[in-house]
Amino acid sequence: MSWDNMEKLQDAPPRSSRMVFMRSKKGIAIFTGVTCLLVAAITVIALAATGVVHAGGSSDGAKSNEQLAAASSPASATVAITAESAVGVLEPTSASKSISVSTATSITTTFTSKTIEAKPTTSTSDDSTSSSTPTNGKSATSPSDVPLRIMALGASIVKGETSPGYLGFRKPLRDQLVGLGYKVNMVGSVRLGDFIDNDVEAYGGKKIKEMHSYAEKAVPKTLPNVFLINLGTNNLLQNKDVDKVGAQMEDMIDYLLKASDKSTVILSTMLTNKVGNLEATVLDMNAQYRSIMKKFEADGKPVVLAEMHPSEGAAGVPSVNEIGPDGSHPTVRGYEMMGSVFVKAIQEAQEKGFLKTPAKNGIPDDGEAERAGSSGS
Repeated sequence: MSWDNMEKLQDAPPRSSRMVFMRSKKGIAIFTGVTCLLVAAITVIALAATGVVHAGGSSDGAKSNEQLAAASSPASATVAITAESAVGVLEPTSASKSISVSTATSITTTFTSKTIEAKPTTSTSDDSTSSSTPTNGKSATSPSDVPLRIMALGASIVKGETSPGYLGFRKPLRDQLVGLGYKVNMVGSVRLGDFIDNDVEAYGGKKIKEMHSYAEKAVPKTLPNVFLINLGTNNLLQNKDVDKVGAQMEDMIDYLLKASDKSTVILSTMLTNKVGNLEATVLDMNAQYRSIMKKFEADGKPVVLAEMHPSEGAAGVPSVNEIGPDGSHPTVRGYEMMGSVFVKAIQEAQEKGFLKTPAKNGIPDDGEAERAGSSGS
């Protein structure tokens, strides 16, 4: 072999060396690409740690995306940050796309050097100051947080006449409230009924103005935070001031709210009546009650209507089938239905935020415990 040929062989690099060099270029390119992706991921995580990127949805999402896009490397990626660990989910995208927070699940890279907790933040719009403010006036308290010191005001229907043991609606109502988690103490000047906590402020045959006078004596002594009122039947049966029951009821309710300033009033409409042709008058009297309710609502006063008459289409109210033989007093089933309607009205008062803890005047929260000699509060 000539010397010239030997020089040519030495000058030509080996084929295997050329392949290594080509593979090195690809390796460098891959390394560079992965490095860019890692830099982008670390940048996003750093922004998340400093509060630039929020975990979870927010009204500031568009701003966060713009900040991410500005801070991203040329190699764009989609990164998802979870609140449990510092895990970046990298999904290569075209260079024209910006980095966005998402739930992509393609390639997962776990950064084990440091754990970052992405804490959810409360998003607010530019014209709001807090997202935790209760809406619709709903109370944030649970039933057990607001003891119910209840005074049932009325005449013979409130007493529970014609029902065995004078249980009326009061015993079923109390049982339901206790089952819902309320502490209950029924209060009043009279103790009547075959159950323990049977205090009531009710007198047979009394009209609205007469019960107003009784309330003026009893309320300051007990300071209830809930009044249950069913009145007007004796005005109806005695044909006394039937055209004035609305105004008289308004006066009495205004007194109750003033005399016991932590109170809520539940006003019952009158029951349907089967005596003679009095039902037309009942409808007119109930219309007066609903009219004064509009005033209370407009003034924001804590008064709730307990609809007891079927004319308004309410479900679960006593109909003529639940009125007893005398045409005015409910049957046992009718009394139970009344109790349920009152309970729903109390729950409505709860949702509206009306219920307030009763005044501390030595009266226990639990009426049964009071009878047993315990404070119950």
